[in-house]
Amino acid sequence: MDYFEELLKKPSIFKDESKLDINFIPDELPHREKELSLLSQLFLTLITNPNSISRKILITGKTGIGKTVTVKLFGDILKKASRKRNISIKYVHINCRKERSGYKVLIKIIRSIHKHFPQRGYSPQDLLEIVIEYLNKYDLHLLIVLDELSYLINKGEDLIYSLTRINDDSMNSQQRLSIIGIVRDISCLNNLDSSTLSTLQRNIINFDEYSREQIFNIIKFRADLSLNQNALSDDLIEMISEILFKNGDIRYGLNILWRAAKIAESQSLKYINAECIRAGNQNLVPYSTQDILKYMASPKLIFLLAIIKSLKVSEKTQISFLDISKIYNIVCENTRLKPRSYSQLWNYLQEFHRENLILIKVKSENIKGRKTFIKIPNIELSKFEKIILNILSHRGLKI
Repeated sequence: MDYFEELLKKPSIFKDESKLDINFIPDELPHREKELSLLSQLFLTLITNPNSISRKILITGKTGIGKTVTVKLFGDILKKASRKRNISIKYVHINCRKERSGYKVLIKIIRSIHKHFPQRGYSPQDLLEIVIEYLNKYDLHLLIVLDELSYLINKGEDLIYSLTRINDDSMNSQQRLSIIGIVRDISCLNNLDSSTLSTLQRNIINFDEYSREQIFNIIKFRADLSLNQNALSDDLIEMISEILFKNGDIRYGLNILWRAAKIAESQSLKYINAECIRAGNQNLVPYSTQDILKYMASPKLIFLLAIIKSLKVSEKTQISFLDISKIYNIVCENTRLKPRSYSQLWNYLQEFHRENLILIKVKSENIKGRKTFIKIPNIELSKFEKIILNILSHRGLKI
């Protein structure tokens, strides 16, 4: 049986399925016009007086409220405006969580200009000097976007300082590098030295959370781009909006919408109904969480797995740090990995909490002192465990 031919014979609910992909950048972004306008004002000098100034901007806001997509759309707008005036501006978007270190970030920056630059053989200082050399050689202004910047900051990387001070040693030189940093929680800046902190705090753009009405408008906008007319009613868009309003993650809503449409098609429906929405939302793990897990170091991922296993075994809503440690040691023994120290595990817990993977509650118990309890309230444990096991399996670790 030719499955593709059979599927192609059926009518599709989709007008353009790609418009629901999380990597799709629309030509307009409902309710982010103010932020796009502000970015344009701040970077106008790059067009009117090229290489006369270096901009450093910090963007903050919760997960899934349009920070990355807004900056990427702004990058496209900036490139079009510069090409129209024969000004050379290069835009490079880097996910710091994915690249993992300042060295890899620098390699990515250089390879945006020189595709075949070797991976090894240079110190970070060498790489910085090569960046400056290339920018001068090709008469370029480079706009670097450091997404998930907090990952580098929390690791104590000094790359941020180096990039913000790249022209300090030269007088009246052309300013060829600008930076946009994207963070979820501005408190991560407390780990920066005072000089870098002062530089980044000058221009902060905070992205407010969407209201229910704004979420409705955004989902309707994407539905109109991606689905056939009348495939999704306003009542069901309202239903998705209510789901989203609890966590505010638009990408989560786009995933629900895509899954609901696929479910409707599998049932040969001409439109999406409420049951399709419910089924599409069932056991769904947000993209933001999947991204965090995908790039998480294996020792840290194994500790998170131990937390999940401990909660499953106990069948309780919360579990103590001590009980987790017992399961953790067993998991480490099975994988032949050396268990991390108490202080390292405690640091992992704080990071999980900041990444919205767990909730931490500290209780005082009179004579016994304080006791730490951990919850995982938002994701089904079996689904969570399966994702982590798949990631570890791809890395050659069998549990």
